[in-house]
Amino acid sequence: MLKKILFTGLLLLMISGCSGHPTSMQDVSSFCRSLSTEEFCGTQDSLCAKYSEITLAPYKSAKECRMACESVRMKIDQNMMQEDCMQMIQNVESKCNEFCDSNYSD
Repeated sequence: MLKKILFTGLLLLMISGCSGHPTSMQDVSSFCRSLSTEEFCGTQDSLCAKYSEITLAPYKSAKECRMACESVRMKIDQNMMQEDCMQMIQNVESKCNEFCDSNYSD
């Protein structure tokens, strides 16, 4: 199951890289909600909402935006990290970073 999630995430990232438009808040939110989660990872809606909030805030640079993406993972409860949520968190953080890089300059 983990290989399937990882493969799907990588495939979606590669496809999104072919797009000619900057990554939007809707792209991040849709990507997050499209990921299948393990049955013990019941916090997908909450996690997606946190990343969506990041995409609504203004930033001075891509670096500042990426730091906000990273802060979501850093603030996540350790119990969630021990559950089967880590792969989803990493995939959505990557999409969040893609949003930052396509909408802000360093």
